[in-house]
Amino acid sequence: MTTLDADGYLLLPDLLDAAALDGVRAATAQALDRDGPRGPGGTLHVDDLRGPAVEAVWTAPRLVAAVERILGPDPVRGALHVRAPHPGFGAQALHADFAGPPPPLPQVAVAIVALVDVTEDGGATRVVPGTHRWNRTAPGATVDRTWPGERRIALRAGSAVVLDGHLWHSGTRNHSTVRRDALQVTWRRR
Repeated sequence: MTTLDADGYLLLPDLLDAAALDGVRAATAQALDRDGPRGPGGTLHVDDLRGPAVEAVWTAPRLVAAVERILGPDPVRGALHVRAPHPGFGAQALHADFAGPPPPLPQVAVAIVALVDVTEDGGATRVVPGTHRWNRTAPGATVDRTWPGERRIALRAGSAVVLDGHLWHSGTRNHSTVRRDALQVTWRRR
């Protein structure tokens, strides 16, 4: 997992098998039908997305190992959000999910689990490798602006990217013709 330590992120291809992916999609669709995404930008903060398929995300051994690599043993579950930006939406400024300069030990870990195939121009998560080790906050006005050294993470449905929560990252504009559904799952250091 040296990429996680050095770059601040790690790809987990095929984290969910077909049955688990179908179960998570069904739970997500039910939550979106019930509560609706928050506008076409598409973030839904879900407090009650549960069930065996969703639990399989929280407890997937490769995901747990990556999160523990960042946060140490027995991290605390945080929030689970559904991000479902429609075409033309989803762009964010670069940011870290922990406010302020990084403390000596990482405090937050994040996983983005793709529920549909996400291409680099279809609203992929972008990261700036190594910024989790910098002692400064992310710049402000970076929506739709390329940042030197950034990488866009294309994911197949059922795959995930795990981020040190101090890494600069953001969603990008969805230039595809379909909604980009994903789970954003967070943990914090115990």
